Amino acid sequence: MRPATQRVRALQAVMLRLTVDPAYNARVYREDSLSIDLPDGRYTLSPDDLQMVRAVDHRAWTTDRFRRARLTQAVIEEYLLTTALVGVAEVDAFFGTEAFARVLTHRGSMAEACGDWLADRVARDVRPFVQLEAAVVRARRGVRDDGPGLVSSPGMEGLRLPEGTLSHWQRGLGELGPNAFESVAQGRRWQAPRAGGSRENLLIERQDGGGLGVHVLSAGVVGVLAFCRSPRSRSEVSREARRLKVPKKQVSGLLRRMLDEELLIER
Repeated sequence: MRPATQRVRALQAVMLRLTVDPAYNARVYREDSLSIDLPDGRYTLSPDDLQMVRAVDHRAWTTDRFRRARLTQAVIEEYLLTTALVGVAEVDAFFGTEAFARVLTHRGSMAEACGDWLADRVARDVRPFVQLEAAVVRARRGVRDDGPGLVSSPGMEGLRLPEGTLSHWQRGLGELGPNAFESVAQGRRWQAPRAGGSRENLLIERQDGGGLGVHVLSAGVVGVLAFCRSPRSRSEVSREARRLKVPKKQVSGLLRRMLDEELLIER
């Protein structure tokens, strides 16, 4: 990325974050040095950059008082049961984190990043439901990183969850009622049931009509799908399949079938 492009990307990210993060707003107007993580390294704002940003009254960045609320609403709509489990305030807190800042600088998916951030901080019994709703988000979005190698087909998400997670999730959404968003936005909570001891291996698949299909597959297939969310070399995938306890003599056949069935694509 050229220096001029770096500067523009960094300033855009700073200005966007100023509109939703009061703590960051205070930091920008207080600190003498400010660096931004970009895809190809860090950019440190120059004195001229800081002067340009600070020429605007700090209060002007937040004249749209409902911007953050709209962002929170957009995430809640993707994570209805998660929100009922953790509360609206926990979802809203995402917009004051470095995880959100990375979305701005790397132009990633806000909903995916929020799911990953929540999964890293919630209680153990809540995590499977966050992971399931994050997989649904990724399947609907259907985007894969660039690069050569084997990669899961866009719209195909494999995940291993405690037994019963899927049925509990479906039941939980039903209990929230036909107006689930309004229910959780007004503070409706849901208690996660105790997880089963064994695992269920699921494929979440985006279908042509826009809906989602859920399939139960083998642990090896699902594990390889999850591993190949980013492009991997064939040797890396083979080693992961062995780690997943796929017999050595069956690894090549497994990968061939997954390619034939378009669960994987090779670039």
